[in-house]
Amino acid sequence: MTTPETDPLDAPTAALAAAVLEISRHVDGQPLTVPRLYALARSAELMSASPSLAALLGVEGEGAEALDELHLTPIDLDDGSSAADATGDAVDPLAALQVVQWPDLAAGAAIACELAPSAWSLRTEDTEADLSTGRALRVVVAALADGTTWSAVHRGDENGYVLGAALLPDISAALLQTLQPEA
Repeated sequence: MTTPETDPLDAPTAALAAAVLEISRHVDGQPLTVPRLYALARSAELMSASPSLAALLGVEGEGAEALDELHLTPIDLDDGSSAADATGDAVDPLAALQVVQWPDLAAGAAIACELAPSAWSLRTEDTEADLSTGRALRVVVAALADGTTWSAVHRGDENGYVLGAALLPDISAALLQTLQPEA
């Protein structure tokens, strides 16, 4: 295996991709009957704003200054009170994003959900070997306020995730819209 001379991801996108994978691991194996929303906080800012948290994690004093300025900490906003709609069907992620309000510390946001088979289809240039049709897809989509996006789509088998910046453009655009200041 050879290593490319340049990393295909710039540093902010790599930080966002790492947060997406962290959220993917967090929700792996859990039911996702409703979308799970995550505020993405810059870890250095979070530790600076919360010295007791920094102390608990052992990153106080000089250690706090060594934190990566781009690293993102996902904060699960689900308080456990969410429930599926009255029919028991999964909640539309776009509907969930219409009512979300992110905390002030959010540099970005993410949503983890399952897309019903009726909510997605393969483009004609894609092969069915990449994704199994006719079943729900587990996805994680994240965005930063500067417009950077990253997504993970679980294939539903041992091959893991398909990763990329533009996999779910409608959800990415809706997520970006929620991060823009209200006029």
